[in-house]
Parts: sequence; C-alpha cells; structure tokens
Amino acid sequence: MEKPGLGISRIWRIFPIVAKWTIGALVVLGLLFVGINWFDEDPSPEARALLIAPPNPYAPEENLYLALIGIDTKEGKSPIAAAQERIAAYEKALPAALKDPPRSVDEFPDWAWKKTEKLEFQGKVDFCQPLTKSCLAGVETHKTEIDRLLKANRELYRRYSRLHGVKGYQETATPSFYFIGAFVPRPVRQLYLANIASRIKSGTRLQQKAAIGDLRDDIHTWRRQLTGGGALISKMVAVASLQGDHALLSDIIADSKFDLEDSSPEIRSALELPEDGWRIGSLFAFEYRLNAFMWDQLRVSKEKRSMWDSASDERGWWGRFFEQITSPFFKIGATQNLDAKIKSHLQKMADADPTEFFVARDAYRTWLRDNIEFGVHYVYNPFGKIVMNVAFAHLRELFIARLRWVGLPTPGPARI
Repeated sequence: MEKPGLGISRIWRIFPIVAKWTIGALVVLGLLFVGINWFDEDPSPEARALLIAPPNPYAPEENLYLALIGIDTKEGKSPIAAAQERIAAYEKALPAALKDPPRSVDEFPDWAWKKTEKLEFQGKVDFCQPLTKSCLAGVETHKTEIDRLLKANRELYRRYSRLHGVKGYQETATPSFYFIGAFVPRPVRQLYLANIASRIKSGTRLQQKAAIGDLRDDIHTWRRQLTGGGALISKMVAVASLQGDHALLSDIIADSKFDLEDSSPEIRSALELPEDGWRIGSLFAFEYRLNAFMWDQLRVSKEKRSMWDSASDERGWWGRFFEQITSPFFKIGATQNLDAKIKSHLQKMADADPTEFFVARDAYRTWLRDNIEFGVHYVYNPFGKIVMNVAFAHLRELFIARLRWVGLPTPGPARI
C-alpha cells in the first residue's frame, strides 16, 4: 500500500507540470486568437456595390425630397432653392463632423439652418387626428375654424397642395445621423385632411368629387415617398401618412349619407397600387450608406484615441484601458462587410414576391444563425459580431415586418 505522504508528494510534482502545460496551451491559444484578429477585411463586393448611390433621376423642381425640406422656408423664397442651400451648407460642414464628431446638438452640421427664420403654423387642428380618431365625424362644427386656419396659413397650405404635382422622391444629401429634414409640419397635414372632410360633409356632389380627388392625390404623393430612394425614417413617415389618408377615405366610403357614384373613379384610383408599388428594398442600401458614415467616423476616432488621452475624457482611465484591450478584436471592415450581408438579405426580403417572402426570410434567419449568433466563428471579430447581433440583425427584421404589415404587402390592385 502506498503511503499517504508519497501520494501527496507525487501530486505536488505533477501539479507544476500540468500547470505549465495548461498555461502554455492558454498562451498559444491567446496568441492564435490575437493572430487571427491581426488583420481586418477589405470591403466585400456587396459592400462596394451598396456604397454606390443610385443616380438621381429627378430635376430639383421634380424632387419631393427637396420640396419637403423647403416647405416651411420663409415667405417670398423658393422652397426648392432654400432646400438646395441647406443641403449645400450641410455638405460643406460634414467633413469636419467626420474628423471631429459633434459633442452636442448645436454643433451638428445642419444646426445653423434649423435656427433660421421659418413659416410657423398659426393655430391648432386638434379636432383632426387621423391616426387616433375620425377627421370626418363632427367636422361640420369646425367649418368656421377651418376657414380661419386656411386663411392664416395660406402659404403653407398652398405649398403642401403643390407637393401633389411633384414627380418622385430621391434623397440627395450625403447620408449621416446629422441630417433628417424632409418632413411636413404636422398641423399642415391635419388642416389639409380636415378641409377635405369639411368639403365632403357640406359640399355639393361636384365639390365632394373634387375633395376625394385631392385625397387621392395626397395618397399618390405619399406612395411616391414610400417607394422612392431614402432612409427608413422616410418610409415610416410615408406609411403613417398613408394610414391617415386611408382612414379618412374609409370613413367617407362607410358613411351611407354620401352618394359617391360620381366619385367612383377617384376612389378606385386611390385604392389601386402599381405593380411594383410595394417594393421598398432600396431603403436598406441607403441605410447601409448611412451606417458607412458611422463606420468611417469610428475609424477616425480609433486612430486618434490612445489609452493616455486627456484626463478630461468622460470614459476615464478604465474606459480607455478597456477600449485599448478590446479594440484589436473589433474589426470595422469585417463588421461593415457583415452589415452589407445583412442589408442584402433584408433587401431581398423587402423586394420578394409574396409567394417567396418566407423563403427569403428563412434564408436570412439561417444566415444570421451561422454568421451573427454566438458560435465558433466568434473567434474572429467577436466584438464586431456582438455589435451586429445586438444593434442590427433582429431589429431590421422587425422593421421590415412592420413595413410589410402596414404598407400594402401585395402587388397589383389593393383594397382597404
């Protein structure tokens, strides 16, 4: 029988050997991990393709985007000219924001234009909230108020009405998080719909037909924005506007007091959808270019920072130390290539025929599981994949599901 002292002695002899081999193996694995993450990726073909902005097919006066940006410029100045000046000033200031990111809102490249004199809507249109309650019910009691608001806001109303004759929508400013400007002041749209509802309630059959024609034109305007070239936020604004317009049209059609036989052509035109009028996949290419600005800004920031930055840095020494340790395992180029893959899958989903949508969705989910969700592949660019997993992958699928749900998901003629 082996004596207890000899067994303990053997353990103490074996332990340093095991520890040495364990530490050696960990060091080798660590060096291998660092070596794998030593190089970043060059832009992939998909990334390079998504970075190319499509040509703008519209002249300035034909572009709804410019008309929306300049809609509230001061009276006596062309909205299109004002929009072009604003974008030019933004483009001039943007390179400085890339090299030295603004630390507050009033340092944004577009901030100076937000403080310029604008047309302000006079009054309130609380009685017309198309997304929460009917603009048609009880509108006759507000006729005097509507007439007063139309007179007080004549120029804003005129500019909004002229949007319906604009040919298409194409965002032309360089995508970044510092420029979000193509919106209609909410009360202007409320007044426009309230006036349509008032004309439907109190007008002759000819006036009712003209009012429904104006509502049809408004629907076509927001469809042009929905299917035009722009960011996700522009699609969401268009969807919300279309919901409000269709809610009012539904109330009009459902009211048995109205004889709408003469207005049937206008109603049918408002309900019909172009064959490709539901394809919105181009927004993901735009979103990729928007994110590309963020990646470029991050590259500049990483080049400038060091662990020994100024003590005034809000990150503190521990934050700077942690960033220096994790930085080699966050590859911006590789992360950007992953982003390109995600956007390409989402684009296919958004543009897929309804019969092929679930196939595209399943392919996207499979790709996410193999390339973004946690697995052995995290040995390369782990922090970049964590960022993509948390911030982009599942969020974009939820957005596209929402857009397809409220944004007329089937091609061809549609009905409410």
